[in-house]
Amino acid sequence: RGGSRAAMAARRSVGIVREAYSRWERRAPFTPEQVKRIVDKLGVEVRVQPSGKRVFTDQQYVAAGATVTDDLTPCNAIFGVKQVPIPELLNDKTYLFFSHVIKAQLENMPLMDELLRKNVRLIDYECITRGGQPGAPRLVAFGEYAGKAGFIDTLRGVGQQLLYKGVSSSFLNVGSAYMYPSYAAASRAVAAGRGALP
Repeated sequence: RGGSRAAMAARRSVGIVREAYSRWERRAPFTPEQVKRIVDKLGVEVRVQPSGKRVFTDQQYVAAGATVTDDLTPCNAIFGVKQVPIPELLNDKTYLFFSHVIKAQLENMPLMDELLRKNVRLIDYECITRGGQPGAPRLVAFGEYAGKAGFIDTLRGVGQQLLYKGVSSSFLNVGSAYMYPSYAAASRAVAAGRGALP
């Protein structure tokens, strides 16, 4: 039975990093509703680094029972979406994020070196697969949304490339994906110029 819920929470704590890999990154590994379930049903403390750009506000996480703080040192596991900046990695922790090291991407090898040096256990979302088998379907994916955002940004990029070559196109009217409050709004903007998004 091991003690009170508060004592258990003191031993079990998870963190959510402030995304810093891209200045446009607004995603979060957990919604406030998920945080509320983690806190209320599992008795786990959730610490969230403050962020003014995350899709969910700090106050939404506080209302869900999380503590907003820069300090993730008490956390047993630390969750993010993209790579954590190398200087911010804490020694002897477990991190979960898309690291982009599984295919030996050269630009991310310094991250891998630092993970090893700091004795960090990395759980890369790309490696969480059905049955734990390499090549099996991934169980954690942002694919659909990332794909849609990438498609929108590609259309905008085509417009800029065409303009560079002296050709004006309706793709210039397409904003970057982060500028739209929803996929529906982005789809309407694209439909006004060159047809609807898939």
